[in-house]
Amino acid sequence: MAEQIKKPLPESLMKALKAAMTSPELTAREKFEAAVLITHGYGLFSAEEKIDPMAFAIPEDQWRTIAEMLQIASMTGNAVEDVNMALDWMNIGPSGYKP
Repeated sequence: MAEQIKKPLPESLMKALKAAMTSPELTAREKFEAAVLITHGYGLFSAEEKIDPMAFAIPEDQWRTIAEMLQIASMTGNAVEDVNMALDWMNIGPSGYKP
């Protein structure tokens, strides 16, 4: 495995994530997709290679902030769907690290 890239997301991307998570026009699934694509898109941009969730990490506080935004965004009333979105973020989202 290649060495993991450890790079915080720029504030502009964190603002984009917050905007997506709080948008009343997006479904919970669209919010999840935005979070995955924004974070992995930045990872791809940084690495200039294929996307490997294990190869890119963001600071733990950013990872948790995104997870919390997704948790709030996923309040569908269906406990299974809400848990699945959290599990999807854990499986598909980037890794986290303690700075």
